[in-house]
Amino acid sequence: MASARRLAAGALILVMTASLVYTAGSVWYVRSDAYRQECARTLSANLALPCDIGAVVPRSWSSREYRDVVVWLPERRDHALTCERSIVYRTPAPDDPDGYEIEIFGGAAEISTRTWLRSDYRGVVESGLRAGLAPGGPRQIRFGAMSVAFERDGFQLRLSSAAGRVQLQPGTRGTATISASVINDYAVAEPVLLTAAFSMQSSGARIDELSLTAPEIPIAALRAGALLGSDITAGSFSGRLRYGEDEGGRAIVVSGRCRDVKLEECTARRTTVPWRGRCTEIQLQELRLHDGRLESVRFQGALADVRLSDILATWGLSVGDGAATLEVGRAEFASGGVQSFVASGRCGAVSLKELTDSLGLGGMSGELKITIDDLTIADNQLKSMDATVVVEDGADSPNWVEGRLLRSLVENALRVKLPNILPERLEYTRFGLRLEVRDEILHVYGTHGPREKTILTVRIAGQDWPLIQEPEREFDLRELADWLRARAAERLRRHLPHVPGATP
Repeated sequence: MASARRLAAGALILVMTASLVYTAGSVWYVRSDAYRQECARTLSANLALPCDIGAVVPRSWSSREYRDVVVWLPERRDHALTCERSIVYRTPAPDDPDGYEIEIFGGAAEISTRTWLRSDYRGVVESGLRAGLAPGGPRQIRFGAMSVAFERDGFQLRLSSAAGRVQLQPGTRGTATISASVINDYAVAEPVLLTAAFSMQSSGARIDELSLTAPEIPIAALRAGALLGSDITAGSFSGRLRYGEDEGGRAIVVSGRCRDVKLEECTARRTTVPWRGRCTEIQLQELRLHDGRLESVRFQGALADVRLSDILATWGLSVGDGAATLEVGRAEFASGGVQSFVASGRCGAVSLKELTDSLGLGGMSGELKITIDDLTIADNQLKSMDATVVVEDGADSPNWVEGRLLRSLVENALRVKLPNILPERLEYTRFGLRLEVRDEILHVYGTHGPREKTILTVRIAGQDWPLIQEPEREFDLRELADWLRARAAERLRRHLPHVPGATP
């Protein structure tokens, strides 16, 4: 009986010893250079990129920790990805007995023209997506404390303190979600959220949609000048930027809210002269670019201190320091022009002297006040306008108008016959008219005098005389509008190189 107990004890010791020897041998092998190099070779083969692993540490029977992982660009030109620690867990399931997940902690990824060649963008990204979506790939990747940077053609995006996860359906599609508390070295009050959807196509892996959602952030922090075609340093933006690929090409769509943006920064390099003024608040429904070309923009909002002389410079006109405030109810622009524009506004201190001098038809003094109750444009056509134009009171000296200007404008524009003898210069006391346009047909009305039918009252020998009355006829603006549209289109083709069909 005693010998039987000794035999059982010996067998137990033998089994335990063998188990300990096997366990020790397994741990030794997992920690060995041979196993580390084998893992690096396997990772390199899966990614089709050179890879290094600093150390392998066993954590349990079903998990391994890999330290100091480096994924290189082709020919080991520079790092594509670095990782301080990566843990692989086996997560078998009835439909996937060999399933596993990955956790990544620390490290950085930089996609940059500083180190990347043009061919790397597609090749490296496809390598990673292809490996993740291939049969036998991980079901989920979680990561934290990462730095992700993207820089190309002047556009910069750096997300720091980033965390998130990638969920994969091997062989079909995957999704990724990243949140970060720092964007381009600017700490945000609420996290920036980046989401992506990608899939396998016959031509390879494709990014179906990438979306960046940002809380209110200084526009300068976005460093999107190259993307938008202008160096915008003032104002703030909150909203969403979406990027997608399909058979038709690459599309970028921006939507959100802008505040206190300088209009001259938006229009620099796009107009004859930069348009001064401020976008006090703009609700940007959509700004769409296709293959790098501006395709359309839709917005509504308010603009302040817009200088009319800057806008009229397209036609070689000047009105001094006249500044406008505009409430835009709807604005839709596309490569073909103005699809829809509905606005109202007001403008003061419009210099008649500078306007008439730039026209070269004679002079007139005074400052205009313009009030626009309605301005509606559809399909590049002026559908309606209701506006009042008056000379503001308070001039330090009497206002005057040259006779030759009166004769030219009144007889050619209003088709009203003036007295044959006009002095070289006349003093006037009141000037005002109401404009009503319907489908580019103009009706002109007076603002004062009996039944408010007088447009211009002059002073002769100390007496006020109504010189110009509202005309009885209407005016067809279509020929003038066609000329203005053609002139504006020609200027825009020069200054909007991103518009399809435009010349640089």
